[in-house]
Amino acid sequence: MRRTPLRRVGLVLLAATIATMGLAAPAHADPDTGTITGHLTYNGQPVADAQVNASGDGWGSASTDSTGRYEITGLTPGPYVVQFQAAGHPEQFAHNGRTWDEAAQIAVTAGAVTTVDESLLPFGTVTGRLVDADGNGLSAYITAQADNGMSSSAWFSDGDFTLGVHPGRYQVQFQFGNGTSQWAYGARDNGAATYFDVAAGQTVTVNDTKLPAGSVAGRITAADGGPAAGVDVQLFEVNGNYGPSAYTEADGTYRIDGVFSGEWRMRVTRESGLQQWYPNVWTEQAAGTVTVTADSVRTVDQQLLPTGSISGHFTDAGGDGLADVSVGLQNAADGRYLDVSATTDADGAYSFPELPAAQYVVRFDGAQGVDQYARGKTSYGAADRVAVTAGQNTVVDDVKLPSGSLKVTAKNAITGAAVGSFSVDVGVRSESTDNGVVTISDLRAGDYVVRPWANGYAATDVPVTITAGEQATVVLTLTPQAKLVTKVVDKATGLPLAGVCVFTILPAHPVLPDGCEPTAADGKVTLNVDPGKVQLFAFPSNAPGYGAQWLGANGGTGLQGQARDFTLTAGQTLTAPTIKMDKAGTITGKVTTKTGGIQYGSVRVLDEGFNVGGGLGSVDVDTDGRYTIDFLGPYQWPLLFKALDHAPQWSGGTGNRFISERITVTAGQTTTYDYKMTRGNLITVKVPGQLGTGFVLVENASAGDVSGAGWTEQSFADGATFRVLGPQTVKIRWIESDGWNWYGGADREHATVVSVPAGGNTVFVLS
Repeated sequence: MRRTPLRRVGLVLLAATIATMGLAAPAHADPDTGTITGHLTYNGQPVADAQVNASGDGWGSASTDSTGRYEITGLTPGPYVVQFQAAGHPEQFAHNGRTWDEAAQIAVTAGAVTTVDESLLPFGTVTGRLVDADGNGLSAYITAQADNGMSSSAWFSDGDFTLGVHPGRYQVQFQFGNGTSQWAYGARDNGAATYFDVAAGQTVTVNDTKLPAGSVAGRITAADGGPAAGVDVQLFEVNGNYGPSAYTEADGTYRIDGVFSGEWRMRVTRESGLQQWYPNVWTEQAAGTVTVTADSVRTVDQQLLPTGSISGHFTDAGGDGLADVSVGLQNAADGRYLDVSATTDADGAYSFPELPAAQYVVRFDGAQGVDQYARGKTSYGAADRVAVTAGQNTVVDDVKLPSGSLKVTAKNAITGAAVGSFSVDVGVRSESTDNGVVTISDLRAGDYVVRPWANGYAATDVPVTITAGEQATVVLTLTPQAKLVTKVVDKATGLPLAGVCVFTILPAHPVLPDGCEPTAADGKVTLNVDPGKVQLFAFPSNAPGYGAQWLGANGGTGLQGQARDFTLTAGQTLTAPTIKMDKAGTITGKVTTKTGGIQYGSVRVLDEGFNVGGGLGSVDVDTDGRYTIDFLGPYQWPLLFKALDHAPQWSGGTGNRFISERITVTAGQTTTYDYKMTRGNLITVKVPGQLGTGFVLVENASAGDVSGAGWTEQSFADGATFRVLGPQTVKIRWIESDGWNWYGGADREHATVVSVPAGGNTVFVLS
């Protein structure tokens, strides 16, 4: 399903206007809790009947009186965000924050009163009328949503609405009671919605007409032809967004009204949770569409597909049932887990009452150290393939495999001193300690990799073999991380600069994460770094108006090849030169493609961590193909373009960042750079001998950037198919249960270099 990118919530530390009276608590105060009080005003006048909420380690709320005063008592000590909601105004947060990201962190102290006065910000207004095709006013929930996280919402009836918003650029959404929504003007999703610029004191009128709609109705029957009651019938937009739904009545009938005209997908979910799709198929990939016409009823009858079942018992070696063991199913054809699960009862019994006819792999894990596949196997590849036939039950009993235990301790690689706090992952088990010892009992016998983590240390995986009835011992040798200290200032004034993220970037694999701890008011930052070579990249995450930079030999640069290298050793503290931030310039342009419009496109200065998402340094491409980047320093920059069904590609049409076209940025000015994307080669990577499914990924051999990635459709041997821009040389890796595997070598450095040709479809079979 389509997902909306998540925004990272940050809190800004402020002290202004907060007065804490620790020694003069009122007589009624609870010595174990604190109080937040204050006054709310607008243009110097008190605001009455506003809702004030305090959210943090506890929660509380109050309303302002005729003088604008409020008081929230009984708050657990700790940091809080204070939110103000006044009629006709957009919500805001102390102090003068328009979004949760901009909110201050208000300290609440036991037995004390913290004063938080707030003045409502200037605002604009969105007003209008929503009607049906006949001009009748409608009821709906309206939301004005800005890209930077600002939003205002309200329920209205009879068609007329008025909504206060902070100055900004908004899209307007109307949500109806049946689960459908539309965006002004007349758009099914925000990709086609209109933007409205609203200034302080301005009123913007947004009138809209509800999209034409019809109905979907029909009857759902069971496999034997009888009525299927209590079945969830859910409609989906073709792009994956949820639409309206209904449950079947006792006679199996259902009706969904207010369905927008056009194409929809339909999912039918039984009470057991088993799902199927229209027209009577098991998977969404095989689903068809239902066409809805305005002012008409589309009849869609469906019959539940026939099913079989699996049941069994899970016991110990003595035949006693083991309770609370999780049981999962994987489809043997492609290795993917089903969206159904079971748990053994007190007698070790479990069941899956409804399953499509297919072959499955049954997995047991979770409680009592269980980690195995049926029957008595330790890996997916070796597991039994269990056939389920419609109308029949398949019995899958299993016995817990023999187990041993593991004791893990850790020491400092330089001093030899014991490390007290660390964590380890061993198979499906995760344990932590603060006393220097991790003991994992009841660990299934077999070969494992101990994956450690310890704050302030670089960790290396350690193999271990667990023998039944015995305890294995592992001593982790943890290498202390280095510390890199630097300071960020305004280049023009030399004054410290807060709100800048400073990242240590590996030269061979440069990516940006989705957040950081930005510099404080003094501009200083201390970074824990694994020993080795790194470069520094400064990004103005909360320092608007400044431009990102690589720290070069003589100041900032936009080219990684000109960045300064820092080689750190274990335990070392290194002070890097001061980072002097220039003012930002802007790059804007239009992204097109040789094959049509861009879908879900983005423009970046560096890639994000693979399979992580949300990386900094990225902007979306809108429905017209336009983009704007306003956070780059005044240097030359390469740009990375990504879009659905297109290979990742750098400016100038290359897969190698080092030879890409560079765009010159000038502080305070705008540079235009339009780009036409190429879809790239369709390549298939097959890995014979590997079972199950997973990701296959290729990286540019020179720059280390991700050049393409795909999910295996059936198995690694059948291959993953995706797009890569040619010609370029790449290295290939894939992920299994024991982590990433490189083609031709133990790691990226030793992996085999593969050439992707300039054009055509290519199949790589990795021997």
